[in-house]
Amino acid sequence: MGKYFKAALYIALYALIYISFMFFCQLAFGLTIGGAGAALLGLFSQEAPASPEQIMDAVSTALDEISNYVERNTSLIFSISALLTLLVFNKIFAARKIDFFTSIRINKPIPAVEIKHGAYAGASANFVISVIVMLLQSAGLFTDAFSQYDAHFDSIFGTGGALAAVLGFGLIVPVVEEIMFRGMITYELTHVSKRNVAIAAQGVIFGLFHFVPVQIVYTTPLGIYFGIIAYKCGSIWPAIAGHISMNMVAIILSAPAFAPLASQPMFALIFAAASIYMFVKALIFFIKKDPVE
Repeated sequence: MGKYFKAALYIALYALIYISFMFFCQLAFGLTIGGAGAALLGLFSQEAPASPEQIMDAVSTALDEISNYVERNTSLIFSISALLTLLVFNKIFAARKIDFFTSIRINKPIPAVEIKHGAYAGASANFVISVIVMLLQSAGLFTDAFSQYDAHFDSIFGTGGALAAVLGFGLIVPVVEEIMFRGMITYELTHVSKRNVAIAAQGVIFGLFHFVPVQIVYTTPLGIYFGIIAYKCGSIWPAIAGHISMNMVAIILSAPAFAPLASQPMFALIFAAASIYMFVKALIFFIKKDPVE
């Protein structure tokens, strides 16, 4: 029983650290660069003590400023919080006297063909996701959650534009999430359960971690798929390639400048055909591949 509790405790700790850094980075940037702090400091610059109404107005203004800043700079904030989280994760493993890079399976050379098929799996996932989202919409499920889902993708660009989106959601966040879920959390789970259970469990945790109901529906099987890829290859590098390619394609498709082309029927047909080809190719490759222990 002790080993299960210990594994659950570490997994909860990793999740808490990740969420905490996101929250505090949003708060710190909003209060400083975002200008929310100025609204609060204004209370102390008055000669007379602030009334309860003035305090409530200042707090409300500050919260609005933080929300607006975060919405405009989501990619930047997520990138910084993800990098800080990674540093803390490394320190935790060092304190436990566990080799961080070996335990997360990132320290060995990987054949290019595995990286390529991992990228195929990720890039083609966008088509599968679009089909799932379309089915959810047509079925009338999660109706209220779709506005939150759309706002999430709108916030990817923000004021940072394409460069911030590519560096943040396209590169940094996928790498850190793969290290956390297919690396660290899978490491904890495989020490207390069978490999199949560990892969399924980390996928469920990955899905729940996205919070938005629409995303949970497709990120859960996606997390399991990336977990299988990492297991089959004995490394998280192919899963990282898949996650990066998936996010990169999503960023391109969400770009305002890309909207006129994306709306063309011929593009939709080419995108669907290419996605199906890559999906089948990756699926066959990983099904046939013997797992690397």
